[in-house]
Formats: sequence, structure tokens, C-alpha cells
Amino acid sequence: MPTSSQDIAAYKEGLNLLKERPNNFDECVKFARNAFEHYFNHAVKQLLHVYPLDAKTADGTPFWTLPKRPPTPLIFDYEDMLHLNFICSTACLQAKIFKIKIPSDKPRSNDFKKEVGLIASKFKVDEFVPDESAAKEIQASVDKDAKKKDADKEEAKEEDQIAEDLSIVDDPVKLREQFTEIYNSLPKPDKEKSFEDILIKAEEFEKDDDANFHIDFMSSMGNCRAVSYKLDPMDWLQVKLKAGRIVPAMATTTASIAGL
Repeated sequence: MPTSSQDIAAYKEGLNLLKERPNNFDECVKFARNAFEHYFNHAVKQLLHVYPLDAKTADGTPFWTLPKRPPTPLIFDYEDMLHLNFICSTACLQAKIFKIKIPSDKPRSNDFKKEVGLIASKFKVDEFVPDESAAKEIQASVDKDAKKKDADKEEAKEEDQIAEDLSIVDDPVKLREQFTEIYNSLPKPDKEKSFEDILIKAEEFEKDDDANFHIDFMSSMGNCRAVSYKLDPMDWLQVKLKAGRIVPAMATTTASIAGL
């Protein structure tokens, strides 16, 4: 049973994943194609909608001055291997999460990536439409960075928020009602599929297994973003080495802070 509203939020997120689960590998490719459009095209256009290239700050200086640099929306190209790396690794990860068979014995091969790229190119993606609510969030985030408060005030604010969070007591009756509603909404197994078949399999990050698509995804994601911002890309091995150092570095830092 849930013990807090955070548990309920996590259950709802899981339920949404189950409701939107793909039924075959082509639907995983469609998910990847939409993800590419969202992250590297629509999100960039949304930012440039709020802050166009000729935007100026309140004091009249150009907004896009270093260290800020304007991104460029990426146009999906099924012949661009970088784009194919993202589409293929994302689709394969999606398939693994939902226990869908990947239709290849060599899913990391260039031939398979090209096949996936052709499938992805056939899906029609939504046209970009400016989102004014998202625009306000972007502006608020930029304004917050531009008007930094002194450290003492910010720290006091965070402490007040923590105290407020700790003072909240979830109503166990409401939690039980929400949990029951979520449970009743879960997809039910049928004669062909057991309950185990419809569950989601979480992916645990592992850098040393080259066949699990983890580093492939991180490398393609990071390099697509780098291309968008006209930054030098990083080769696959460098990504693997740097990703491998992040987890122990975080653990060491956490342990040090906890010790202090």
C-alpha cells in the first residue's frame, strides 16, 4: 500500500506507461521518431520562439551572447548515421522495457539501423506549434538565473520548503482510495498473456555491456544535442569512459558530504 502522495504519483506514472505500451517493434520506432522530433526539433523551436536570434535583454544587449549560444533545430535524416543511432538505440531500449522482440540478431549493425531509419521515415510527426505556457516557463527559468539572489536568502527559502514538506501528512483514507482507483485501472492479463508479460522491465544502467544500448543511447543523445549547439561531438568510447566515471564520482561525493 502507498505511504505518501509521492507513491501515488509514481504509480500513476507507471499506469500511464502501461496504457501507452507499444504492441510491436514498429511502434517502438515510432516512439523513437517522436522523441527525436521533440528533443531536437520542437524543443529547439520553442526556445527560439521565446528568444529569437535577434532577442535583446532588458538593458538592450543581445540575448544570444557567449556563453549562451543559439541552437539549431535538427531535421530528421534517415541517411544520417547519428540520427539513426538515436532512433535505433531508443527503439531497442523501448522494446526491452516492454518485452518486445527486436527483429534482428545484430541490432547494433549499420544495416539494421538503416532498416529502422526507413521505418522511422514513414511515420508522420506533428508540426511544431508554439506552446505559450511552455514559453512562460522558459522565460521564468531564464529570469530566475538572471536575477540570482544571495546565497543566504536562497538557502533559507530551501529550508522553509523542506520544513513545509515535512509538515505535510497524507490522509491514509484518500491514499487508499487513489491506490484502489489505480489498481482497478491496470490492464488485465488474458489467455494469451500472463500478468508477468504485461509488466514493465526497468533498465539498470550498465556501461560495460555494449549490447544493451545504454551507451549507444547516451552517445547519440549527447551528440545530437552537440550538433544542435554547434559543439564538437564526442566519440562513443569517450562517452563510455565519462559515463562510467559519473556514478562512482556521485557516490564518492555523496559519501563525503554525508561524512561531513
